[in-house]
Amino acid sequence: MKSLFFLVGVLAAGLVGYSFEPNMRYTLTGKMPEEKPYTPRGTEVPPEVAANDPAVVPTPPVAPVVVPEAPVAPPVAPPVAPPVAPPVVPPVPEEPVAVVPTPPTPAPVEPVAPAPVPVAPAPAGNSDVVAVMKASINAGEIKEFTSDQVLDWQPGETETSDGESYQTGIASYKAETVFGVKTIQAKALIKGGKVAKWLWPKSGMEIK
Repeated sequence: MKSLFFLVGVLAAGLVGYSFEPNMRYTLTGKMPEEKPYTPRGTEVPPEVAANDPAVVPTPPVAPVVVPEAPVAPPVAPPVAPPVAPPVVPPVPEEPVAVVPTPPTPAPVEPVAPAPVPVAPAPAGNSDVVAVMKASINAGEIKEFTSDQVLDWQPGETETSDGESYQTGIASYKAETVFGVKTIQAKALIKGGKVAKWLWPKSGMEIK
């Protein structure tokens, strides 16, 4: 661009000097420029006539002013923007996955056979209850009275004692007390064909 401005300035200076040169000649040389005779339009002398006529002063040819063409600046490519790197997105931390513990597989439960239900012995008949009580007294399981003292033998109802079911029997016997001779009862708890224990019917205490 600087060279272009320089050339344009030189050309402008040349044109200005050429235009003002006749006016500035007297200042520089002290001589006035020669005035050319006015020639009306249409009366110009052809060159071939002027060459043969000594009265006609030939006009010197004027060299054409050649204006150099201004250099054309090469096209300037538009600036290329540098590639923009994509923004770096930080990785999103993954949320911890809660691990649910798997419940242990329960061990197979073996079927438990139901406990056998104890079968209560069939109530003994009157003769059996009496025979069991006589056998217990004769065996000396109690010392309170003997079979000879018994006045009456009575089989009783089924009774539960300490979670066990028993067949009962009542033996009534005579005994001397401080109040005289009295009739006293003793209750036998029978199970499995034997007397388990003898009790006083009213107090429930065991007879030894």
